[in-house]
Amino acid sequence: MLIASGTFLLWMGNLFYKPLRLIDALFMATSAVCVTGLVVVDTGNFLSLFSQWVVLLLIQLGGLGVMTAFTALPLIRGSKIGIRQRLLFTGGLGLNTPAGAVRLLVKILEMTLVIELFGALLLFGAFLEYFEPARAMYNAVFHSVSAFCNAGFSTFSDSLVAFSETGTIPGTVMALIVLGGLGFIPLSEVASLPWGKRLSPYCRLVLSVTFTLIIAGSLLLLISEWNGLFRGIPFHLKIWNALFQSITARTAGFNTISIPAMSTTGLFVLCLLMIIGASPGSTGGGMKTTTFGILALSSITDIRGRKEVVLSGHRLPPQTVQKAFTLTFLYVGTILGSAFILSLTEPFGFRAVFFEVVSALGTVGLSTGITGELSDTGKLILILLMFWGRVGIVTFVYGMLEKEDKTRISYADTNVPI
Repeated sequence: MLIASGTFLLWMGNLFYKPLRLIDALFMATSAVCVTGLVVVDTGNFLSLFSQWVVLLLIQLGGLGVMTAFTALPLIRGSKIGIRQRLLFTGGLGLNTPAGAVRLLVKILEMTLVIELFGALLLFGAFLEYFEPARAMYNAVFHSVSAFCNAGFSTFSDSLVAFSETGTIPGTVMALIVLGGLGFIPLSEVASLPWGKRLSPYCRLVLSVTFTLIIAGSLLLLISEWNGLFRGIPFHLKIWNALFQSITARTAGFNTISIPAMSTTGLFVLCLLMIIGASPGSTGGGMKTTTFGILALSSITDIRGRKEVVLSGHRLPPQTVQKAFTLTFLYVGTILGSAFILSLTEPFGFRAVFFEVVSALGTVGLSTGITGELSDTGKLILILLMFWGRVGIVTFVYGMLEKEDKTRISYADTNVPI
């Protein structure tokens, strides 16, 4: 419903400015609600000011999460939130209980407002060097919301390439992306944790995997592009831009370097980061940091010959490990299948097509430059991938296929060599 409303508003908002095709309006609305950032028209130059504000509103609602955003409506009106709505809201954040739903919702709204406002103020001060105050404020608000929501939409045609040698703008955007990608539950826990108390195993897993991916991604990008895209630029800028691209590849979609000019190895590194993505209950997408962490722990446990997967002194339920493998299988299978179909419908090389598919499903928004040139069929495929990526493949498939198993039959074991 939100995507359909956004499509209509974008189509009408540009009708007397620069007419937008309905399929393109649908693509832009889906990309905004699913906080992806892939665009088929230039956001800053093609869309009217009204349409840009529509995109920003869709990004904000999509970044908060549809259930979070619409649960907040009765709260704002002063109405009571029913038990079903509380369950839907907390379930969207990965919680199994409605207890404390209203307090958590208020905290999420407060954190979002404070972080985006602080980010906008920092960006405003930096943009004043390049634009008049009104334009600087608009760009600051737009990029602060887009960065915290991990959307990757920019009012600049080249994203943030023009600011690749500056400090404040890329630094602020990186901080907003990381905060948005950690997830509201870990953010809330860190913000409210008494001094000296330990974080929960879930929060520690999110923080450790996030930190590891940022550092590892930066190093791999430095190695792959050292004598390529980073050739001839100062050492500190190589590190700065590699760090930025490592952070933004995990579902944000901004770029300070030219993505089409990257080496195949560099694009492969970005694909790995995009597939893993952000954390559950965050503004980002991807396979999730916790899924990756659980897979790594499960593999290490199996290699060591142990039976139980242990996280920070706590046993992970077998169902959780099984779901992590199921999600990975479905996620990778969707990428491979979609890339194959798109390579048949589009005249581009497989490298560009594969990158586009990973970016869409991971709700990232990075592109090698082929998005606007895709056929209508190709755009529809990416629209579906962006939708799946934001709703969640497992959620979507379970909703279509899940049936309660009421049988009490236990089958005999069999051995299958692996």
